[in-house]
Amino acid sequence: ADAAGSAAASNYPGLVMRRLSRAGRPRVNARGEAVVGFTIADNGGLAALGIARSSGSAALDRAALGIVRGAAPFPKPPRGAERRFSIRIRGR
Repeated sequence: ADAAGSAAASNYPGLVMRRLSRAGRPRVNARGEAVVGFTIADNGGLAALGIARSSGSAALDRAALGIVRGAAPFPKPPRGAERRFSIRIRGR
């Protein structure tokens, strides 16, 4: 059971990224790249969400946060899984 648990924990970031990739791209006419940091709660919801590095465009930053919000809730994290993530979201 331990091996299955650690496999689930190591596969979890891939599940999170897959969910985010399905959420789409920002629909804003802005250049740049926003870095969004977020933490996933026990139930798969968002425990924390914020801009770790601004794109310089308020519209792109807002759209980047919206993409992560739209992808939530995530699958429930298994024991030992990473729960803190940061992703780069590019404008056009």
